[in-house]
Amino acid sequence: ATARLVAKYRPAIPVVAVAVPVLTSNNLNWVCSSEKPARQTLLTRGIVPMLAEASAANNETDSADEMVDILQTAINHAKNAGYCRTGGSVVALHRVGPASLIKIVNVH
Repeated sequence: ATARLVAKYRPAIPVVAVAVPVLTSNNLNWVCSSEKPARQTLLTRGIVPMLAEASAANNETDSADEMVDILQTAINHAKNAGYCRTGGSVVALHRVGPASLIKIVNVH
């Protein structure tokens, strides 16, 4: 939903939306949520979806290291696709529990 709000204003650069599937367990087997959120962003102009690796900690108690890893993977994907360059900056929007967080990150 946050990526759609940003894309609504039609920025000159693409919006990379990272969808992180959630792994859940009922003590007998693991279930992974679908990639449906990533597919739904294909319908919005200006959004480039990216499906990250599934995470068992994708909830209100996410570890900071895991969030940094996901962000770094998304930045590397954007660099490889030509959306950003080393030395530039990106604006990262992500959720931490019920709150949204905005960061400006330098690309290395």
